[in-house]
Amino acid sequence: MASAFDFSDHKAAAYAPQMTLDMYLAFPEDASKLIEVVDGWIVRCESAEPSHQAIQLNLLIAIREAARIRDRAKQSCHRVLGDMDVLIADSPKLHFRRPDVVVYRCIDDDRGRWGRKPIAADCLIALEIVSADSITTDIRDKRAEYAAAGIPHHWIVRMTDNDGPAISVERLLLTSDGEYTREGLAIRGRDFHAIDTISPFPLRLTWEALDEGL
Repeated sequence: MASAFDFSDHKAAAYAPQMTLDMYLAFPEDASKLIEVVDGWIVRCESAEPSHQAIQLNLLIAIREAARIRDRAKQSCHRVLGDMDVLIADSPKLHFRRPDVVVYRCIDDDRGRWGRKPIAADCLIALEIVSADSITTDIRDKRAEYAAAGIPHHWIVRMTDNDGPAISVERLLLTSDGEYTREGLAIRGRDFHAIDTISPFPLRLTWEALDEGL
């Protein structure tokens, strides 16, 4: 039970059993922002570099506006947020990730202990910006996890020397066999737009706009 552990010193988590949802909800807020949980085990997430954060903000603003236009036309509702917990599984082992940008359908009511945070089934896009300290995780592991969880669109942004500016944007689409296939790949110096797509909604974003704030 969560009450069996005092997480006021989050180092105690290293000696705890595998993390459960109850334990995570009891985790101090400042410490919970530094971790993800994969198959019950804590994975530490380093604070992003300024270049990463600038690119993340630019993507967040552009995608949010594109989603807003789509929602107005389709009378739908989506939220676009950064660093939001996405629940992949709560049993038999807790598993959640925190994409750099996530697009998910609006959630009006609390759904148990996870509240109004999204589960994988709510998500339309999970976007990751590859960081120098998590290259394998961002390119390989999360791709497999998001595909298995059924998230329709997964976008991967690579940075020059993994520290900005952005050098490529790969857009993956989930197929009927549960695997991602490449829907588009934009490369700086070859393509004028970093993003030029109509799927899952129309969006055009230049490299210059993606560089804002760097």
